[in-house]
Amino acid sequence: MEDTLVRNPRDQACFLSLLTTSWINDVLKLGSKQPLEEKHLLAVGASYQAERLVVDLEREWLAEEKASEQNRTKPRLWRAMMRIIPCRDYLIVAFLRIFYFVAFNLFPLMVWFFLKSISTSTEISYTSTLPIIIGIALVTFVRTLCTNHGVCKMDLISTKLKVGITGLVYKKASNFHLALIKN
Repeated sequence: MEDTLVRNPRDQACFLSLLTTSWINDVLKLGSKQPLEEKHLLAVGASYQAERLVVDLEREWLAEEKASEQNRTKPRLWRAMMRIIPCRDYLIVAFLRIFYFVAFNLFPLMVWFFLKSISTSTEISYTSTLPIIIGIALVTFVRTLCTNHGVCKMDLISTKLKVGITGLVYKKASNFHLALIKN
């Protein structure tokens, strides 16, 4: 099955392509012309494979149980779940939120400067209003980009957690069921 999967173009995408998500354009074009089949699907990265996520979560859960036993506290599943996501992903989401917050708060300020520049003079000066308009466009672009990438990154994180916990619960339930059958 993995032989039929197309190599993921995201792996070789440049920064601009990652920023605009244009790396997926070929798949989207093909999907608009014909129904996508399994052979058109992109290869899943190792960090997104269910088997790996379940193994990672189980390892972190066992470490959490051991640490809790040593500290005489209750083990917390959320701690184990948080550790299967790389810190880099959390930092990316945090920076996207910060950039969004800055852009969100700059937008009304830029609009205020624009309105002030056109209301105080009798003749519109393109040298003073053009930079403000470019600033408004740039702030809007940054806000949109941060929103889209932030939502996408959070969806990926939540999907990883969902897959990991679902697999772990299934594994524990099937092991429990096998133990009942043996007894």
